[in-house]
Amino acid sequence: MPRKRHNHSCIVGMNAIYMFGGQTDSDAYLGDLWRFDLNTRQWSELATSQPRHSHSALKHEKSMIVFGGRTGLKPAVYSNEILVYDIDSNVWSSLYSGDDQNPATVAPHSRSYTSIVQCGQYLVVYGGYWWNGKEHYFDDTFGFCLNSHEWVKLSPLGDERVPRSRNRHSALSLPATDVGSMSGMIIFGGNFYANRKGTDKFFGDAWLFGSLVEGSLTSGKWSKVTLLGDIPCPRGHHTWAMDDQVAGRTWMFGGEADRQRFNDLYEIRVEVPTV
Repeated sequence: MPRKRHNHSCIVGMNAIYMFGGQTDSDAYLGDLWRFDLNTRQWSELATSQPRHSHSALKHEKSMIVFGGRTGLKPAVYSNEILVYDIDSNVWSSLYSGDDQNPATVAPHSRSYTSIVQCGQYLVVYGGYWWNGKEHYFDDTFGFCLNSHEWVKLSPLGDERVPRSRNRHSALSLPATDVGSMSGMIIFGGNFYANRKGTDKFFGDAWLFGSLVEGSLTSGKWSKVTLLGDIPCPRGHHTWAMDDQVAGRTWMFGGEADRQRFNDLYEIRVEVPTV
């Protein structure tokens, strides 16, 4: 049975839930991986990896991909590594080993509380948080090509407005639904804290980073999304998931803002823009 924890990650696939890492109430960092069988309702422990929390994860084919997170407490250590867990072989491997020291490296800086989604051949990373005695929040967008294993900074074209720096937001991948529609990533919410009293900012906005050519996000751009109907209040640390039964239907639950926790559930319909 897994220990109590938070700031962990989960994916669902192959009739099971896979849960990795996290942090205990005593600030211990965890590197254990657990599988919950959806048929037997039983937990089993799998191969371990470097302990971390506040990382991001997604399912890709028969693997779990993990990006970034905080790996050390004193001193604070953050990661921009990409790890891959192969479900069939029960083996961890490194897809990108991470490098913050080389200024010529095109890769996101080490960070936590970021978002990662898969758009075609790219893993797309946006935003996040890093602390080195001073707080840093990111508003950059990077793509990692699963074919070449290389990073590319996704610079917006045209209207160069971008979402404000943030962490603890949510993100979904939007596939192109027909000819002329955008594929890409949509984000919602999150927060920013400037380390000064009264400057904690929670967001209730949504943004789309997309391209007209599915998988070719190097030609993508940011655009603000118009929200209609019963709109969730500004928040961070919430969850947002795509419904695999009804096209365009998503579900958002919980989160927190200004020390208030939420348990509200929203059904949100997303229409992919066309040009």
